[in-house]
Amino acid sequence: MKGRWIANLAAMMEGMALVSCQAGLGLSPAQPAPGLAPFIAEFKRIDAANTGRITMDQAVEYYRRKFIELDRNGDQFLDVAELDAAIPIMDATSGKELLLRLDRNSDGKLSQAEFTVIANWLFQLAKSPNELTLSAVQKG
Repeated sequence: MKGRWIANLAAMMEGMALVSCQAGLGLSPAQPAPGLAPFIAEFKRIDAANTGRITMDQAVEYYRRKFIELDRNGDQFLDVAELDAAIPIMDATSGKELLLRLDRNSDGKLSQAEFTVIANWLFQLAKSPNELTLSAVQKG
């Protein structure tokens, strides 16, 4: 009888541990929700000072500089080959995929304005339109 009670208690404790982990109440550090890894990676690239906070202006400036860096031929546009060097921005797997996501006028290339829209993609997780924190990104 005592053995059965201990087995039942152990099973109940195991079930409670599983539920608490699924509810984010476990003792282990919380893992970001699936799909947030690209947001976290971009945030950390922009937050060079490692403050845990970035502004929209910082993000736009980061992507403006990134655009200039990627525009190898200096034509003020990014083509698929130039975008391949930007992967994994926005969790894209190829320059072609990134072009399809950002090419608003469907001309087969990205202007600087089209490219810097990535800042808006990142800031969709912000509680404020002007500031984003790493904790907000990790929470989704």
